Parts: sequence; structure tokens; C-alpha cells
Amino acid sequence: MRRTIKTVILFFAFLIGAGTYTVNAQNPPAHAKAHGVKKKYRYYPQANVYFDPVAKRYTYQNAGRWTTTVNLPSSIRLVGSYNDFDFDGDDPWKENSKHKEKYKPVKNSDVKKIESTYDSNKGNGGKKNKK
Repeated sequence: MRRTIKTVILFFAFLIGAGTYTVNAQNPPAHAKAHGVKKKYRYYPQANVYFDPVAKRYTYQNAGRWTTTVNLPSSIRLVGSYNDFDFDGDDPWKENSKHKEKYKPVKNSDVKKIESTYDSNKGNGGKKNKK
């Protein structure tokens, strides 16, 4: 009987120890960065500015160097469209040349061209009406 009780106690101790090890093995230690975790960023192509919505910080080029601040200088205005994207890391501006190509700013002339080919009130499906 004593042997059975010892076996049961050892079995439960093993289960508790194995369960603790499994949980710890799935999570990285507090001092290590988690790899493969993507952060969301917003890129403003006309101003060439990045925004981190979690940290609420802007990153822009200042005299050829990337600068991160809470507020943008008054010389930079965020006008036009922006693009949200996921990035693995804290420095998406390292791929700025790719972002400039992928998220080209929309020119005002292109917007006017699109508006002139479609009359939303007439619902002509993108064709000009001939009179």
C-alpha cells in the first residue's frame, strides 16, 4: 500500500514538473526578444514618414539620418494617403527603398484623372456620357 501511495505521489510530481517545463519552453525569457512577432506600422509616402501606433512615435529623415520623436516638426505635414503594414522588428525604415517603391504616393493629377472618367451621380461605370 505504501509503495502505491509513493508511486502516485511521484507520478503527480512528475506531471506538475512536466507541465511547468512545457509552459516555460513555449515562452521566451523576459530578457529575450520574441522572433516572428510582427508589429503594425503606418507609412505616409508623400512625407516619407513612419508611425508606430502602439508607441505613438513618428520616424522621419532629418539631415540624412532617421529620427524618432513623439511630435513631428512643423515643416512635415502628413497629407494624402497612408499605408498600414506589418514588419518584423523595430526599424521598418531600414527597408525604406522598398517601401518607397511599393507605396508610391498618389499624385493629384492621377486623382483628377480618375474623377473625370467617372460621374458618380450618373452611375456610368467609368465611361463619359456623350451629348
